[in-house]
Amino acid sequence: MINRNHRSLRAWALCLLLLLGFGGCATRSAPPAPHDVVAFLPPEDNTILSRYAPAFVVEEPEQFYNLVGTPTAGLGGDGTEEIRVDPWRATVYTETRRFDTGSGSWTNLVYRVHFQEVPGGLLPYYLGKGKNVGLLVVVTLNREMKPVLYTTVHTCGCYLAFVPTNLLPQSAYPSGWPQDRQTVHSENLPALIRLGEKPESKRLMVLLRDGTHRVKDLWLEPQHALIHYRRISTETAPLSSLEALPLPTGGTTSLYESTGPRTGYVKGSQKPRERLLMSWWAFDWRVGEDKKLGVSKADGTLFYTSLKPWARDRSDMRDFPTFLAYWGWRL
Repeated sequence: MINRNHRSLRAWALCLLLLLGFGGCATRSAPPAPHDVVAFLPPEDNTILSRYAPAFVVEEPEQFYNLVGTPTAGLGGDGTEEIRVDPWRATVYTETRRFDTGSGSWTNLVYRVHFQEVPGGLLPYYLGKGKNVGLLVVVTLNREMKPVLYTTVHTCGCYLAFVPTNLLPQSAYPSGWPQDRQTVHSENLPALIRLGEKPESKRLMVLLRDGTHRVKDLWLEPQHALIHYRRISTETAPLSSLEALPLPTGGTTSLYESTGPRTGYVKGSQKPRERLLMSWWAFDWRVGEDKKLGVSKADGTLFYTSLKPWARDRSDMRDFPTFLAYWGWRL
């Protein structure tokens, strides 16, 4: 009986790995040639949020689900509230947060974007099929207000990746950190970004994979080279504005559920495939569902980034110092 159970568990694990493999590959990616490449660029101004705002480069921009959009509130045919992401308008939602560690004070610049969906279908089979999905890019600054660490994660807490810059001391790295490239959830990303003398004169480019919106690569582009991209007009708005989406009948509503067991989760963000294939061993009925990134553990729902049930609290991004320490960073 014990051997049979072990064989069954191995079979389930193999099936899951095969399914995950359809959504990406481990080949090394290179920055695309800029000509005719679509990039969503937030407007420039004199604020620190604007200075280090990333540009989002998308594959297959003719597919609406690949476009950075704007969450909107409307009414369905039966008069009930519906949240959708409008692909015809692009918005990056931003916020500045500060935190302290034993070595000093740090600043996080938070950038959040949303997409219509991760599409369904069998080939390719996307495990994260669902609507109103999102992505976070967090730029951590030192006391001199220069970037030392880039963190990317989907708004479900999935596909977490870290890329340090040369301004972060080696003593702050996790042990065994690679020198050149790193493989993160089958994507090949840089293990280090060198900023140069004037980091504010370059733009962080974030390449997103077709369909899944997975981060496929990151690099710095000189500001003068951005004219070669097909730049899409992109608005910016405070992160808090996602909790006050205008309703067509007047008033506002939140992107996030405010009552019941889904409090803090994005409305309409159910992930049926992840629930079917992962919830039973991840011990989370809402695994993969997009959520609010609260400013503290009293705000929103648990934003865990590790599937290990015993690591939920320590990997919670709402407590950024503890989150960093869990993943081996010693800021």
